[in-house]
Amino acid sequence: MACTIKVKIPDTLAHRLDSLLPAVSSSVARMLRNRGEASSKYYPELPSVVSKSLIAKYQRNRKCKTASNLIIPICADKERQIRFEGGGVRIFAVFGKEILPLALVHPCVADAEGRRNISAEFFMRGGEWYGAFSYRTPAAPRFQPTGMIGVDRNSVGHVATMADPQTGKVLHLGFNPARTKASWRGRNKNLQRQGKNRLLCKIKRRQSRRTKHETHIVSKVIVDYAATHRRTIAIEDLEDVRAKGSKIRSYTERSQWAFYQLLQFILYKAALRGVEVIQVAPAYSSQECSQCHGPTKPAGKKFACQHCGHNDHRDANAAFTLALRVEPIGGIARYSEGSRWGVLVTPFPGSIGGHRAGEAATCQ
Repeated sequence: MACTIKVKIPDTLAHRLDSLLPAVSSSVARMLRNRGEASSKYYPELPSVVSKSLIAKYQRNRKCKTASNLIIPICADKERQIRFEGGGVRIFAVFGKEILPLALVHPCVADAEGRRNISAEFFMRGGEWYGAFSYRTPAAPRFQPTGMIGVDRNSVGHVATMADPQTGKVLHLGFNPARTKASWRGRNKNLQRQGKNRLLCKIKRRQSRRTKHETHIVSKVIVDYAATHRRTIAIEDLEDVRAKGSKIRSYTERSQWAFYQLLQFILYKAALRGVEVIQVAPAYSSQECSQCHGPTKPAGKKFACQHCGHNDHRDANAAFTLALRVEPIGGIARYSEGSRWGVLVTPFPGSIGGHRAGEAATCQ
């Protein structure tokens, strides 16, 4: 799986990037003006690997019209351009024989020939140079779980609610997605009416960054708790929530948070920590009592069971229900059947990032 780390470039090497930046700026401007000059021979003022990387990043991107806050990329090239040496890496095209200190948080996977490929991007923020290094790392070995935690993703209230049936602990994570998205829609609508397209694009990018930041925080808290307490994560399967014919399609498109993005962040963070992730069919999870498993329709965010009198927050009750639908058997999550609206689930490791985290079918 892919991993990226960010490091600050020391002052002893930052001057090399300062001297390279003017040539990069003028070259990128020419690339965007004349997209036919897609070869390093047209940019002799730059090292060949830098010009080729800029062509791939900017010139071949048809959506890119202008470039501000330039990034200097160095593509991975079988350890010919970026080579591990000592306690860091040597990047010949930028730093010559100088070694940039770099400590990998996770080990780097070598290819069949034993070479560790790594790519880099250098950018300036607040007058300081930073480097983002991307490479492939193996998933951590999965541990044997001692229990389950349920994660309920929400459109109203908090971004997600996590519940641990073993301890009774409940965490409401994130802010109100519906209120935030309503504010964003109002701002975008006003800008569209005024024809301020450039400002509209700027606001949309800011919204995207805010969404990603909040989703990272929520997913990190969930995975950290699961890894610390040795839990398996049971999360609702919302793959078909926007499918044609879905009963809640219009509602979710109007007010939902980044459900899929949150799942992907949980999957890759779980893979790095050895946490198993299971997707569970979400049908009636908000209407099933987590104590007696009887059906009760909640009133807003309040859940009061008509059968056993259990009172709880609607999202917390749903999170407990999701966790109880898949219980660890013998310390390992396996095929299991829940209660009235139980599901058959196939657990699989979170290291498989782009695929479904389980198969679910309603039990009769």
